[in-house]
Amino acid sequence: MEIEDGHLPFLDIDIYRKTDGSLGHKVYRKPTHTNIYLHQKSHRHAANKHSVLSSLVHRATALCDQESVAPELNFLTQVIQQNGYRHQQIQRAMKPATRTSKTEYKPISTAYLPYTQIIYGRLSRMLARYNIKSVAIPPMKISSYMPPTKDATGLRTPGIYRILCECGKVYIGQRGRSVQLRIKAWATYQIGPT
Repeated sequence: MEIEDGHLPFLDIDIYRKTDGSLGHKVYRKPTHTNIYLHQKSHRHAANKHSVLSSLVHRATALCDQESVAPELNFLTQVIQQNGYRHQQIQRAMKPATRTSKTEYKPISTAYLPYTQIIYGRLSRMLARYNIKSVAIPPMKISSYMPPTKDATGLRTPGIYRILCECGKVYIGQRGRSVQLRIKAWATYQIGPT
C-alpha cells in the first residue's frame, strides 16, 4: 500500500495535492527512468521516429492538467533534443494531428518491406505507381541471427512436481534431482525396468 505524501503515482499519472487542497495530475516517471527513446540516428523509418515523438506529446496532453502541460512539453523538448532530434522535428510533433480526407486513394494491396534507408524509399515510390502501399519493417537485430546462449531449463531443474497416475492417484513430490529424472524414475517404477 502506498501512502500519499503530497503525491500518489497511479499507472502513468502522478496525482498531487495543490496548495488550495484540490487535486492535480501530470505524467509520472519512475525514479529509475532514463529518458532514452528511439534515437534520431537509429536505422528506422522516419515515420517510426515521428510516432515516438508524437506519442510522447499526446501522452503529455492527455495526462496533464492545464497547469502541468507547459512544463511537461518543455521537459519533453529537452529530452527529445538529447535523443538527437532537430528543432523542426520537435515542432512538427508538437502540432496537433490533422485528419486526412476520406477521398484519398485506397491501395489494392500492401507490401511489407525490410527498411533500408535508400532502397525502401525507391521501392515504395515504384509500388505506389501500381497502387500498392508499402510498410517498413524494422531490420532484424543481430541477436536474432545468433544461437541462444542459454539452454531452456524446463524440467531439468529441481523442484516440486505432480504426477497423475492412470489409476487416478496423484503423486506430489519435491527433490533436489531434476523433475525430468524424477518423472523417468516414476515411469520406470510404474512400468518396471525395460
